[in-house]
This record gives sequence, C-alpha cells and structure tokens, in this order.
Amino acid sequence: MGLRDGFERVLTEYPIASQEVFTQHTLANFIRGGLRDAVAIAAGKDERLLFKGSAGQGNWARGPWVAVFDKLVTASAQSGYYPVYLFREDMTGLYLSLNQGMTEAKKLYKSDAKTALKSRAANYRAMLGKEISGYPEISIDLRPSDPTNDTAFYEAGNICAKFYALGNLPNEVQLSRDLTNMVQLYDVLFKGETNSEVSNTTIEGDEPPEMAYEDATRFRMHKRIERNAGLAKAVKKHHGYCCQVCNTNFEALYGVIGKEYIEAHHLKPLASLKGKKVAMDPAMDFAVLCANCHRMIHRSGFVDDINQFKKEHYRG
Repeated sequence: MGLRDGFERVLTEYPIASQEVFTQHTLANFIRGGLRDAVAIAAGKDERLLFKGSAGQGNWARGPWVAVFDKLVTASAQSGYYPVYLFREDMTGLYLSLNQGMTEAKKLYKSDAKTALKSRAANYRAMLGKEISGYPEISIDLRPSDPTNDTAFYEAGNICAKFYALGNLPNEVQLSRDLTNMVQLYDVLFKGETNSEVSNTTIEGDEPPEMAYEDATRFRMHKRIERNAGLAKAVKKHHGYCCQVCNTNFEALYGVIGKEYIEAHHLKPLASLKGKKVAMDPAMDFAVLCANCHRMIHRSGFVDDINQFKKEHYRG
C-alpha cells in the first residue's frame, strides 16, 4: 500500500475505529507499521532517518501521526524538530508539517509552551527563508476539540506545512515528491542550525585553530554525531571502555564513578560531511577514546586513522 491509499484508509476508518477497543486494533497497528513503512519507502533510504507512527499510547489519540526523525536532531516526537504527517481530529484531511516536539516545550515553558513553540517556529522559518515556499501553510488547523489536546500544541509548533484534503488527495508521485522535498528541507534546517552554532558558540578546546568557517560548520556536525546518545551507546557496547590510543580505563583509575565512561569518536574526516548521507555504523565508523586523546585527535590531521595518530603524536 502506498501513501495515498494509506492516508485515505486512516481518514475514512479512524472515526469508527477510535470508538472501538484500542489494544491490537488493526488500524492502530497499520499506522504504527504499514503506513510508517510506506513513508519510509517514499522518503528514501538514509541511515540517519528513523520512522515512527502513532495512533496513541494505551488509548486512541485525537490525531494520529507518522513522523521522520533525523537521529542527529531527535529520535522521538517529544523533542527537537521533524517532518510529520498530522491528521485532523475530524479526519477531513492531514498536513505534511515541519513541526516541533511538544513534550520538551511543555516541561521547559509550562503554561507558556504554545508561545515558546510559536516563537521557535518563527525563528526556524527565518533560518529557512525562501526554502519553505513549497509548504505555504504557516498556520495549520487540526480542528482540536479542546485547547489542551496534543493537536492544539502541534498547531503552535508548526514551522511550515502542506495540506491534503480527504477527497482531493494528490497522486502517489506528488505525495512522494512532497515528502522527499520536505526531508531535504529538514536537512537544510539542521545544517542552518549547525551554522548558527558555529557563529554563536564559544570555540571548544578541541577545535583546530584558524579553522575556516565551512570546516568549522562540519566540525560542529562531527561533534553532534559523536554526542548522539543512541549512537554513542552502541559504539561503547561494541568497542568497550578502554581508550584505543592510550588504553586508559576510567573505572580502573577512578572506581565506580568511572564505570563505562568513554567517548565515541567518529572516524570520518571533515570533508566527508559535505553530503546528507553520513556513515554511522558503530563498528566500522567509530572508535572509543579518553577525553584527552579525543581532543588531541581532532587537532591532528589523523581524525580517521587511530593508528597513524598514535604513531605520530602519542608519547605515552
């Protein structure tokens, strides 16, 4: 089943299904599985992307969704920003929206969460500029039946969107094109945010001196890859907890507070970060280093070669 048929199925069946028992309902399973997979196929293969669908947790959601997460930005709908298909509560249509995680905003801003989401959305639109022209809906109407519903918060979090009405859904080619363009827009925003970090963040001690702006941008992207919690955990599980340069083991040195402490290092030179696809295999594309060796390897010319770095620079 493709996108068009999948969207039509949800829009037509959800009103009745949401009055039935939620647990193991075929439509809820379809949103979490079949529709999610259709979105993944249409978006194109990229190991940075995760795809999730939800019809609710324990009970039917007022508005189901299917989202695309870049693992370097977020791995869940609770935080960050991401493209998402949002269905209206009355099932008269759905939006393809570049939106924001509301759970994080609710925790941070309490009763001002909607104001904060709208403010951040405006900032993201300013960063994207004319790039959002293909997604003209700045304000979206999810028909929330109550201002406290999640749908109302998604309205506030919308950055830009495109609406599809039940009975007038585009063909499969157009839906797929809209999605791939939105994924590209997502990447533009991610890179723009990385550029902003380079402009506004104090240079860290491991940043090579006199670095050109473009390289500094890639360097910060490199650091975001290394600090991704899910990737770092997988890297440490595979490589262990001893520095691959100096053999430091923090638990041996500091006891229980050093247990399972080590840093993940991405073994790709800055030049390889020009494109959207970034190799992120925990076994092949990463090493584990202590904090000192990690800082030093970033200042060397051997970011991608542990053995050569050790030969040229390590004096232990």
